[in-house]
Amino acid sequence: MAIRKPRPVAAPDWLQLDNAAKIYPAAKSRTWTAVFRLSVTLREEIDPKVLEEALHNTLKRIPLFGYRLRKGLFWYYLDKQKQLPVPQEDVQNPCARMLMTREHRFLFRVRYHSCRIAVEIFHSLADGTGGLTFLMTLAAEYVRLKYGPRVPENAYILDVRKPPDKGEWEDSFLKYARDGIRSRGEEKAYALSGTGLMPGRLSLVTGIVNTFVLKEAAHRHGATINVFLSAVLLQALLTVQKAEDNRRKRHLPVKVSMPLNLRKYYPSNTLRNFASYFNASINPTYGDYSLEDIIRQVQHFAGLEGAEQLVNARMSTNVAAEKNRFLRVIPLFIKTPFLKLMYSLTGERYFTTTLSNMGAVPLPEALQKHVVRADFILGPGKKNKVACGVISVNNQTFINFSRTIEETHVERAFFTALIQLGVPVMVESNRGQ
Repeated sequence: MAIRKPRPVAAPDWLQLDNAAKIYPAAKSRTWTAVFRLSVTLREEIDPKVLEEALHNTLKRIPLFGYRLRKGLFWYYLDKQKQLPVPQEDVQNPCARMLMTREHRFLFRVRYHSCRIAVEIFHSLADGTGGLTFLMTLAAEYVRLKYGPRVPENAYILDVRKPPDKGEWEDSFLKYARDGIRSRGEEKAYALSGTGLMPGRLSLVTGIVNTFVLKEAAHRHGATINVFLSAVLLQALLTVQKAEDNRRKRHLPVKVSMPLNLRKYYPSNTLRNFASYFNASINPTYGDYSLEDIIRQVQHFAGLEGAEQLVNARMSTNVAAEKNRFLRVIPLFIKTPFLKLMYSLTGERYFTTTLSNMGAVPLPEALQKHVVRADFILGPGKKNKVACGVISVNNQTFINFSRTIEETHVERAFFTALIQLGVPVMVESNRGQ
């Protein structure tokens, strides 16, 4: 009997926003949208025409990125479009507000400068894993078109010759949520203050370290790289807080929000949002903390909050809110101001900053020989002033601090501590500081 080949799956004409994506269209403002950026730097200058062809080929394989945001009666939703994007020249201020106009309807943009390819993504479309998959598939297709050999598939590279997989646009929150829920209430966190930059400006400070040296330093302290970096960041925040003039703020806990990739818990290959988080906390009123103390506390937070049952309960709480019958029937024009207010009151209230680590990106040899570096930049928060994105490639780790204030206190304290711990750091800035 002949074996039937699976039929190609067409992307649906429209999609509901996933559970994590629903808040961002309501919370966005004239000066802010939740945008993050991933980039890869190659050894030779980018050819815009080849990049445009690679982009269109990648969109055929990952049609999720071809949707635009539309208003429905009760919720925003994603609508498939036929228009094709064009790569843009890069700018000094990355992660600027995503303008979803008639001329540019997409929820992402591809930018290039010299040898760098960058993708900036509105969080309603995808999370870091989905964004990295799009970027690395795009880079692999660019290398194939430019230099010849096809780059083999891996965890972040898809074969553009293959049809899309419907699991890639699945809302995995709805699929894996259970009935158990937990309280989302937390103690308010210390908030960084400083001299605000002009709207649209984003200052970046990047520390480049040897991944092997960083891993050795973490292991000397009995920690993973992620726990180690988060502990050093908490220590830096305590240093900044201690110098704060505001006595009331000096008594609040400093907190680092640490994202969790839920694909590690459930068999999902979605490219949409599928991540959770926990807030590692240190309260300065409890006494003095050494780095070893902080590391142990972060490890305990990670061990408890990383348990599948608690992770699922946090996720299920958000899904339960989405399914609330009263909330579902409220028209969008009434719902949007309410969601905007809720985000303003609680969205960034419970953490001081974020450290999001994409980990080491595996590169096939056919791509590795062309890649110099990669970067992961978190866009500015609506209220929180500083964020940190980390990514490793070719045994180098790139630690990107982004901020919307002039002061560099956090980065200086963080990188100074790393150097004192035996991890040499080469520092770069987009402001020449």
